[in-house]
Amino acid sequence: MNITCPKCGFGRAINEEKLPPKAVMATCPKCQHRFKFREVAPVEHIEPKTDSPPVAPAIEPEIQDTPEKASGPVQAEQETTQHVDAPAPPHDEDLWNELSALKEDDEEGGSYAEHRPEPSLPLWERVDSGYPRAFVQTFLEVLANPRIFFSAMPVGYGIVKPLLFFLIIVQAVALSQSIWQLLGIIPPSALTENLDNTLQAALSLILYPLEVCVFLFLDTAMNHFFLRLFKADTKGFEGTFRAGTYSAAPMLLMIVPYIGLPLAMIGVVVYKFLGLRHVHGATNKQVLAVLILPMLLAITVAIVLTLLTGGI
Repeated sequence: MNITCPKCGFGRAINEEKLPPKAVMATCPKCQHRFKFREVAPVEHIEPKTDSPPVAPAIEPEIQDTPEKASGPVQAEQETTQHVDAPAPPHDEDLWNELSALKEDDEEGGSYAEHRPEPSLPLWERVDSGYPRAFVQTFLEVLANPRIFFSAMPVGYGIVKPLLFFLIIVQAVALSQSIWQLLGIIPPSALTENLDNTLQAALSLILYPLEVCVFLFLDTAMNHFFLRLFKADTKGFEGTFRAGTYSAAPMLLMIVPYIGLPLAMIGVVVYKFLGLRHVHGATNKQVLAVLILPMLLAITVAIVLTLLTGGI
């Protein structure tokens, strides 16, 4: 039977024969929500009557030498006592242990299939009006519950709206960077450091989004290559691109000068891991390899270029 948490969507196929016969409640091992997962017909349980001891029958003088008959009521009482059911173990605890074990099996790539919600486009891609509200709601959905958001991510709807979602975040960051440069809080970029402050801010609004978009497509192509290499590609390039654009939501932390950049980098990596993991249904090991190998490759190339440049 399938048991699914109504709160977070975590679910597993459980062997019903291994469940306690009276278990009806479960505690989700992921969100700790307690819920009823099935109905069990009540079973009548007859307890032995112990209010008053059985009255011993009168013993006739002629049968005092036949102990078999006299011990009849005592033997019946002993048999009744032996048939009393032992107290059942706590059902919730047994079910909790089985669900927790299944969760561990899934994290290691076990045989149980992960429960995935029905495919559903983000609100940002469904609306024809009210784009600011749709953007904010989609942004909050990504941050609040990335597992469900990315697990329900469909493909076949193009990359334009995911790219626009990404560009809005990048443009907000570029605008904040321009303001901080005008106020002299942060230094200008290397491309505009010889220009006056106003021109620096104007060019940042144009150059920064272009730089980030180029990096987005290169990074997506690299990640998708390794996904295919490790046979973890199930949603094609579009699925990888969607995971990359929507997982960029933590980039908005970069509007905070200095401390925003490291926080945003950590957040993007974490959400990108969750995005690739749940969009493609890949294992943790596959996604870790997809994210780490390009970094190692980039570090190797940088070291080689540094050695060659130093040699020249």
